[in-house]
Amino acid sequence: MHSPSLLTSLIAWSSSHLSLRDPSFQQVAIRNRCTALRDLRNALDCEPTNTEITLAMSLVLCSLESIMADNGHAWYLHLEGAARIIASKFNTLESLEDSEHCSQRVLLQFDDAYTGRWLLRNFAYRDIVMSVARDRAPLLNSYYFLRLDEPRLPDSHFGLASEILEILSLTSTLQEKIQTLLSTSTTESESGLSEFNDIQRSTQISELTTNLASLESRLIGWTCPSSSDMSLRLLAESYRSSALIHLYRAMRRACRDRQAELLAKITDQVEVIVSSVEQMPMRCLPECTLLFPLFLAGGKATQESHINSIRNRMLDMIKSRGFRNVEVALSVLEKLWRLKIVRQPAETSTRIDWLDIVRQDGIDLSLS
Repeated sequence: MHSPSLLTSLIAWSSSHLSLRDPSFQQVAIRNRCTALRDLRNALDCEPTNTEITLAMSLVLCSLESIMADNGHAWYLHLEGAARIIASKFNTLESLEDSEHCSQRVLLQFDDAYTGRWLLRNFAYRDIVMSVARDRAPLLNSYYFLRLDEPRLPDSHFGLASEILEILSLTSTLQEKIQTLLSTSTTESESGLSEFNDIQRSTQISELTTNLASLESRLIGWTCPSSSDMSLRLLAESYRSSALIHLYRAMRRACRDRQAELLAKITDQVEVIVSSVEQMPMRCLPECTLLFPLFLAGGKATQESHINSIRNRMLDMIKSRGFRNVEVALSVLEKLWRLKIVRQPAETSTRIDWLDIVRQDGIDLSLS
């Protein structure tokens, strides 16, 4: 896939990364980012049917803005742009049936199958992780793209956790439906409207909770694909525990009578993540995508030893890689941990969550 415009985006990414390590590259990096944005616009205007090039450029710039974390929600805008590029190519994408042939039908829209598989899986990873960070459903039914390759083969972003990413996507979609039903209930109560819909709403929430329980069973019964690389196996286990934390958080919204039970389950998964990460060699290659499990564990960590382990690993990632989105994520956790200490003597019913912090402070958290 040769393209001068794509090369411009890759140069912008490289120079931006260099600027994080060497400030003398900052001006060059800014110029290259501007050039890459101009070339992306030109490509969208002049080559709208060239899905490979425009999608690749959008994903490169999404990654660039994620690691720089200096332009608000720019990374999300590029991800949204990538979703629009895909959706414009596959008008029926969101209504595709769940079948073994679905992914192949999508892949046929690309000129090069290998490139298409990689780009769509790259998008799926970012879309699904975004859904957790922004507390919403994925932009597209991205989990279909995870089936484009053999799920038991390691991926460059999430290693052996292909099925785990799929379950994360389904969980985010169910969570958004639950939240919508709960918000509707609150709105109707505040406005004094009739409560005749309460029974139907409760039934719907119960059905969604049953679906979450089914996903929980899949996660608990999941077996990590075999690999001689211990770090890849540990990364997959940390993603499994992250998916369980995400799922239990969704359940807590719907099941008010199971708060203590679900919190205990979350605490168990925090311990699993910390243990898995501590066994991974410092600065190993799979560490590149450790931010997601570290953050989810940190968001629910209460033991000082767990907090220190998460903090120290993230600090080393910042020192070795320089990615600013890791700095932003750690700053959110540090504020959360401080607030939890301050509120310890207060009412136990008052809970502070990392979502409260990112919303109050207007932070667009990138965990990919």
